[in-house]
Amino acid sequence: MGLLEGRKALVFGVANDHSIAWGIARAMHDEGAVVGFSSVESLIERRVRPLADSIGSPFVEPCDVSRDEDIARVMDRWHAEQGEIDILVHAVAYA
Repeated sequence: MGLLEGRKALVFGVANDHSIAWGIARAMHDEGAVVGFSSVESLIERRVRPLADSIGSPFVEPCDVSRDEDIARVMDRWHAEQGEIDILVHAVAYA
């Protein structure tokens, strides 16, 4: 049993498999957390979804963090699909 068993985490800002956000997400997954992802739309299908799929992530959603309504949409979708959130990681370099 890992330190984060039963916890749910949402990570904003994964850009690729070399990003700090991915390292954090993978470490949380290794400790038992369910990890979801949000990133800029242009990276979702090409880079983020393959990483999310590799750890069995149930949640991948694009988000422009400069738009409050996008953040609200992502959080509403998270709550509808996953319920409460235990961990939120902000790793967006430009925001």
